[in-house]
Amino acid sequence: AVPFAGTESQNRAVQLQLNQLERQFDQSPYDLLLLRQWRRMNVVPSPPADDATFLRRVMIDLCGTLPTAEEIQDYVTDQRTDKRARLIQRLLNRPEYASYFTLMWSRILQNRGSRAGTTLFTSWIRDSLASNKRYDQFVSEILTASGNQNENPPAIWYRAVRKSSEYVESVAQAFLGVRIQCAQCHHHPTEHWSQSDYYGLAAVFSRVGRKGGFADGEVPTDEIIYLKESGHVVHPRTGVVLRPQALGGAELPLGLHDDPRSSLARWMTDAKNPYFARTMVNRLWAHFLSRGIVQPIDDARSTNPPSNPELLDALADDFISSGYDVKHLISVIASTYAYGLESASHSGNEGDSQTFARFYPRRLSGEVLLDGISQVLDVPTEFVGGPGKFPLGTRAIDLPDDNFAAHFLDVFGRSAKMSSCNCERSDAPALSQALEIVNSVELQRKLTSETGYAIRLAKSQTSDTDLATEIFLRALARPPRSEELQTAVDYLHSASNRSDACESLLWSLLATNEFLFNH
Repeated sequence: AVPFAGTESQNRAVQLQLNQLERQFDQSPYDLLLLRQWRRMNVVPSPPADDATFLRRVMIDLCGTLPTAEEIQDYVTDQRTDKRARLIQRLLNRPEYASYFTLMWSRILQNRGSRAGTTLFTSWIRDSLASNKRYDQFVSEILTASGNQNENPPAIWYRAVRKSSEYVESVAQAFLGVRIQCAQCHHHPTEHWSQSDYYGLAAVFSRVGRKGGFADGEVPTDEIIYLKESGHVVHPRTGVVLRPQALGGAELPLGLHDDPRSSLARWMTDAKNPYFARTMVNRLWAHFLSRGIVQPIDDARSTNPPSNPELLDALADDFISSGYDVKHLISVIASTYAYGLESASHSGNEGDSQTFARFYPRRLSGEVLLDGISQVLDVPTEFVGGPGKFPLGTRAIDLPDDNFAAHFLDVFGRSAKMSSCNCERSDAPALSQALEIVNSVELQRKLTSETGYAIRLAKSQTSDTDLATEIFLRALARPPRSEELQTAVDYLHSASNRSDACESLLWSLLATNEFLFNH
């Protein structure tokens, strides 16, 4: 990247601002590495976000949930200097944290379908996250899983990942941040992955056997995963039988009865592995900061270097030193100066797109958006799938499988879970999304429900001023600005039907980018 150029006096002014900023830092090594890059790029970060904005941001990113008015009031009035750290720890201990990040891992691990196994694997992932299972143990238990789904739910990963190519590409992208698909056919001229690397990794899984169960469409169930006595992979060009090997490494040391998958897991989770910890760090950094230090997050290659390699290495070293403690890593990232910045740009960083000199806004995922609308309007979504309905009040982030009709989620990018690639799910805007906000049957049902928030509010004796203030706080996690309050009060006062007015005011806020985006 090329530093942003300015006149000599402008550049001096930028460096002066950064000097003043450094004196405010608490000497966090990660903040200093961010500052070093801002100096190098001649970029001035945006100012810190206010408390209400930060609360909404971190609750969405950690729990997929909007703050309540009471939570906003408590946090804004909290005068303790460590209240952000306290907030992050509280959120990490809420059940919504595990549910929300289970969504991410269910997509990466391709846990799809509606069978009992899907629910078992979902529960295992959620329990692992809630108990803060070591990340190296979490991955090892998946890779080395044997037995049936009832005894060992991680074995369900082998239900969706079945072929040599799927083993290689899923493991490489999900856990090592590498897209190695091209090496299946040829050695890429600008990368070092060869066919031998590809098929050597495939050989690790050549002894994976399956027995029992039955096939139901593309999702076989009740299989028993076991280690066969023999199995091999042949190099397609040379015809040589390849021994199991680590990606880009030497052959794995194996005894006669050793499981190659266990050797691979030991290699992957070793502190010296150049990919494993960095990939998880980069994945979580992208989750919180809207883009990875390596972007795309699962495409680490020599021609796609990290935007701040020192920062990535420092975070990875800390993650390893913590014992692969995921909650520790999240608290470190969510506590960085960059994560707490305003999303609005200014003249000193308006061209920035990769130094994290401001918070990059992003649209809420379909599940979070639907749950947020349900929370604001106090009308739960009815999910129907499999043999019947999910219990009323089930949130989208808590659904154990994906066999249910949800047009709203489809429009807003529900993942098909067919690949571990991060590219499968998109939060790009689309005309269909705008139309859904205008015409959604589900949204209209929630707005007009006789037991919902809109009707209850219309029937209350609340003054127009208090009513408008309450609506803004509930929907946007902030009180209205003076001109917004006046417009809302004038509208409510002039309306002939108070119920219709409350519904329209609520809808108008739910349709704004301020609600639809995490900022």
